[in-house]
Amino acid sequence: MGLIAALLPSPRALSRLYGAVGEAHEIRACASWAELEAVCETSAVSLAVVDLYADGSANFEAVRGLRGAYTSLPLIAYVATERDRGRDLFDLGRAGVVGLLQLDSDDRPRFIVEVIERAQARGVAASLRRYLGGQRVLVRDAVLVVVTRAHEDLTAQRLAEILLVSRRSLSDMLASAGLPSPSKLITWGRLIVAAQLLMDQHRAADAVARALAFPSGSAFRNTCQRYLGLRPNEIRAAGGPEVVIEQFVRISGLRAT
Repeated sequence: MGLIAALLPSPRALSRLYGAVGEAHEIRACASWAELEAVCETSAVSLAVVDLYADGSANFEAVRGLRGAYTSLPLIAYVATERDRGRDLFDLGRAGVVGLLQLDSDDRPRFIVEVIERAQARGVAASLRRYLGGQRVLVRDAVLVVVTRAHEDLTAQRLAEILLVSRRSLSDMLASAGLPSPSKLITWGRLIVAAQLLMDQHRAADAVARALAFPSGSAFRNTCQRYLGLRPNEIRAAGGPEVVIEQFVRISGLRAT
């Protein structure tokens, strides 16, 4: 179970967040940006959901301050859509916000859960960045894409298209960097995110398999054994994504920079 810090003045938005993930995560409701930052400072917050307009107007300074102080903390904006806010929403990505929910528009429970899971995957990807500083941009991007897009049913061809290179070029660049083939790299990305999902004690291995498009729960368990020598419950007990990243880094020969 992760801790979500929420700055949501709208009772409706806060209620929907609780309704979507309240049993899977602890939610700490905050009344101000200062309280939100204090919770992040004193507690192991895994994700923050904020209303950019909690003070009445767009507070990008507070968002950037939070991102500067807690660089690995994924941020999701949950806002009411109004006509004059289009430019603000466009600028969210540049401010470091990795997910967007719009009140009464795209905040159904399943969608809220999907946005949170994708944001958490981006948070896990941040843990990999320190091992990728010495790599070519394309190699670095390939590793990050297989994590941040683990919820998509990626193929080697699709990964190459995302990176705007041929499949052969991608394979050659990964091989020259000592990294696995594109297909195996995609599997590693899914395993890293699967380990993050397994940290939710209420989530069964079969549910993780479905979320990440494994053919079946058995296929997911077999993949865990083949790549990691661990069962899903052992991955959870060993520390989740960190133990998978550790094994991936070891087989790839990556070094922290």
